[in-house]
Amino acid sequence: MNCNGTTGFSGENKSGGSMDNRSIITYAGDEALFSTIKNNLLQAIPLDIVEWRRSFGRPLKKIKLNASFVQFSRDVLPSEKDWHLIKHPILHIYWSECSDLDMYKLNIKDDIDSWLKTLSQFGIQDWMIVIVETYDIKKTNKLIPRTTVLDKIRSDFASKHGDRCLSVINPIKSESRSAESWRGLLSRIRHLTLTAYDKTLSKFEETIREQRERRNELSWNFCRYFLLQEELAFVLEMLGIYDEALVQYDELDALFTQFVLNSDVGETPAWLGTFQSPLNSWAGVKLDNSVDHLRTLIAECTSSLLDLRSYLFSRQCALLLLLDRPWEAAQRCLSFVYNTLSELKILEVQRPRGSVECWAFLCALEVLQTCQSRVSNGDNGQQVDLCSLHTAGLWALASDKLGELGRICGLMPGSEPTSQQLHTVVYLIAGMGDSCDQGKGKISPIDRLKGALSSKEVFRRQYLEHTELAMGTYKHVGRIRSARFIGKELAKFYGDLGENQKAVAFLLDALNTYVDERWDDLAAQTRLELAQCYKQMDDTERYIKICSAIASSEVLHITVRSSYFEEMMGYMKMLSCPLLTELEDTFTILELNVKVSDKVVQDCIVSIDVTMTSRLPRAVDCTRALISTEEVKKPPGAPKKKGKPPEKIPLVSKWTIDSLKPRNHLLMPLRVHSYLDHNENKTLTTAGVIDKSFAPIVTRSDSSKHRKPSVDTRGDFSKALTCERFVLTPGKNQFTVTKRDDQPGIYRINQLALIVEEKIEYRSGVINPRLCYEVAKTQPNISVNSRDLVAGLPQDIELVISSGSVRIEEGDRLKLWTSRGLVLKIADGEKTMGSELEVKSPGCEPFGVVRLKLKVFADLPPKKDSSSMEHKLNIQAPWGVEETISLHFGPPLMSSMHLHTAKERKFVQIVVVGLTGQLLQLREPELITSSSVDVAFKSLNPVAGQSLVIGNGVRVSFMWEMELGKDDRRSTGAIKVDFRVKYSLVEETRNEVDDDPLEIKKLERKLAVYLYRCNFDVVDYATMFMVSSKVEASGTGDISRKSEVSTGPRLEPFSPGQVYNASKAQQVHVLPAAPAEST
Repeated sequence: MNCNGTTGFSGENKSGGSMDNRSIITYAGDEALFSTIKNNLLQAIPLDIVEWRRSFGRPLKKIKLNASFVQFSRDVLPSEKDWHLIKHPILHIYWSECSDLDMYKLNIKDDIDSWLKTLSQFGIQDWMIVIVETYDIKKTNKLIPRTTVLDKIRSDFASKHGDRCLSVINPIKSESRSAESWRGLLSRIRHLTLTAYDKTLSKFEETIREQRERRNELSWNFCRYFLLQEELAFVLEMLGIYDEALVQYDELDALFTQFVLNSDVGETPAWLGTFQSPLNSWAGVKLDNSVDHLRTLIAECTSSLLDLRSYLFSRQCALLLLLDRPWEAAQRCLSFVYNTLSELKILEVQRPRGSVECWAFLCALEVLQTCQSRVSNGDNGQQVDLCSLHTAGLWALASDKLGELGRICGLMPGSEPTSQQLHTVVYLIAGMGDSCDQGKGKISPIDRLKGALSSKEVFRRQYLEHTELAMGTYKHVGRIRSARFIGKELAKFYGDLGENQKAVAFLLDALNTYVDERWDDLAAQTRLELAQCYKQMDDTERYIKICSAIASSEVLHITVRSSYFEEMMGYMKMLSCPLLTELEDTFTILELNVKVSDKVVQDCIVSIDVTMTSRLPRAVDCTRALISTEEVKKPPGAPKKKGKPPEKIPLVSKWTIDSLKPRNHLLMPLRVHSYLDHNENKTLTTAGVIDKSFAPIVTRSDSSKHRKPSVDTRGDFSKALTCERFVLTPGKNQFTVTKRDDQPGIYRINQLALIVEEKIEYRSGVINPRLCYEVAKTQPNISVNSRDLVAGLPQDIELVISSGSVRIEEGDRLKLWTSRGLVLKIADGEKTMGSELEVKSPGCEPFGVVRLKLKVFADLPPKKDSSSMEHKLNIQAPWGVEETISLHFGPPLMSSMHLHTAKERKFVQIVVVGLTGQLLQLREPELITSSSVDVAFKSLNPVAGQSLVIGNGVRVSFMWEMELGKDDRRSTGAIKVDFRVKYSLVEETRNEVDDDPLEIKKLERKLAVYLYRCNFDVVDYATMFMVSSKVEASGTGDISRKSEVSTGPRLEPFSPGQVYNASKAQQVHVLPAAPAEST
């Protein structure tokens, strides 16, 4: 088997030509005939895709065949053990246009027999015979012969393979009639070609397996086996089955890796020793198909480890690019480079210093350029994202290896190359070899690296370019930690260049990430680097801040912390005003507790207990501690839902460090509710539970979430709670901040600030969750303490002032004024009553009560019912708006009138009922009329004697007789009368003082007499009829009858008082209203 030597492989089979290779088909027989249809065949065979059904149940593949035709000869036929499949013919076709049996027997039969014997000698069974017929319209009327040439050929040569003999009409001479037979020919050629490949590849794969099983024999060589299995990959690639071709190279990769790993723990095969030769070339991977020289070295068994690995990876990348998966090439490159470097160490390959770094850099840059060119030529956004995901690591690899080369060759900032390093540069450049032409505007990776090693300026520019590309790509794909790591390398590079400002920017980004993710060791080391940068920049303020953070870093040794604490204390003396810095870097707030049970009263002291830990190595003097607050204001114009109470702001009075811990979502109650499904007849059909949870909205990852918020310098500490001068010792500390709040509202705690040594102000961020407390302001409330006020009598009321949360100063004036008909004065004052009054209020502490006694008098208007009267008392206080209090006064008396008749005499009775619990004495009742009717009222009331005293519910009657003039005895008009009676309190009429020579008491009693009056209308006061009746027995004397008084008709009934019934001595309605039909 010709797979162990160099014969046939020394440049004859080019890997880069596999894309141009085609399936080779030989032609024999009538060459002139074939030349007429050759071009048509070459164009028609690739037009259709054919399904390749392979043996052993392998998956179906769709193939587009590309064929090339060569003339049949013994030289092109492969031997039995020659497996150069890609260059050997796969199918053999004999062409003839013989249609005469005699001609066939004389010439064609012997030629076909010789052709088949030649194929048989080489063990070839994949052949085909095609008879091309020329359609002649003149011969169509002749009889068709019983046996044709095609039948004869089948009987002579293909009795068991009739499908290999085919007749076709020449498409050149009769295109319309040849279409069907032409399609059949093309289909048969494709089918037989793939059938031949199936048999050939199955046999070839068996040979590969046999060779692989012999891998432990001493004579076995991996390079020869590599070329053997690669032939299978070439054939699969030629057929367009790129994924299976890639599998062949992956198997070779895994097999070689296993040999190298086994050699590390066992014996090394003899063939593997050739890969332990010292390196003299490190050109890197080339993906432009210019790797045939490496295949030649592999065939000659003279390739180095880097040569084999570079060729193998380049072939894998070529197939990945054919599969349109450039991102996978980038994904494989990183592991390929590191695995190769690991194999170099395992095999202990001697290599010049810097050679593997050059090789790794060139590999990474070659793959990066290829991915960029493929992505830039397309418009697939998904490919861009996938490539970015995997090229980030390659940019980092290129940056890292270029940095190592810079250190080896003395190209880093702050160093000058020595003569030995210059010799190293020359040797490394020589080992890269010559670069290939990349086209206009493109620079090959080799030229880039040569330029970087030849000039410090070019090196600096390329190093910064690759490093920033790596960092930016890592950020783009969301790998912030990797970006921060590269940023630290870039910061070191800028620091060596003396550009500390740029270095600080990268170090701060890294520090914020490390602090956020609680990487304390990395954060401490980054702070140390920042401290050096700030010190070199003479940035005193930032240096003090970072010294404070380093001194508080518990992961560092105490000596380092103490030294930076001394640095901080020394540099603080240079400050003219307090320096603002972050509190969290030095102190930890453990607990905040607002001392309040529910809410704080206005003008009271609010206090907050603070418990915190100091991480400074020594005690410091705290000049002042402050906690800022802000008032929580409701948004203006917030719509209120109907029937829904306004949302209350929760008051949180205690905060601990545990409040910062995230809640365990596994312990949260499920948001579920039950549901019941009923039928139309109200019977239950199903019941279940519905989860109301919803998936979180996926949002784009933003790098800002990794940015630590800076100290808020806008915090308002003008109304802060404070604590003056105390000592903060290392460890746990407690202190209390206080403040007197004079403004009502709900306040929220914002920030905590500590001023240390009068030079540094440590200020925290906004403390979350926010503590809230309420300062309540209760406005003074004014009310009237009174019961059953009576109009027409002086009444005592009590004005009650509740101060609420406001302090009422002594001497504050209250202005009172009343509605019409109500007067008042101070109870013990000497002033007369009036409608306006000013009162001086005594002093009162918050939540106290002040009582002011007043005397009021409401005028009693003419009134005969018991309904109450409303008056308004208006009060203007110095602490608030005007208030109005309603006072309801009831009448002391109520009265009613009754008209009585005695024949023609009329009597008016006035009944007075007492409505108050106070005893009243009534006197001097009188009834006055202002009517035009000639009438006089004769009083029948006693003038002297027992006094009339009335109380609640007591009834007193007064009687007058009406004396009508003669002309008005038949009058029917109403008489308006005015009833008046004087009344006074019984207490004011009794116990007359004997010692009253000036009759002052008597005068006061006269002044304390009040008048009650009301109006009545007297109607039906004239008697028009007098009714008298008697009962007599009839003539027999045994039956009594009652007769009607009057049976005469009347248009309308009599009014009460117009008829006097003597028998009943009272007014009655003797006649009902007349029926409607009778009128």
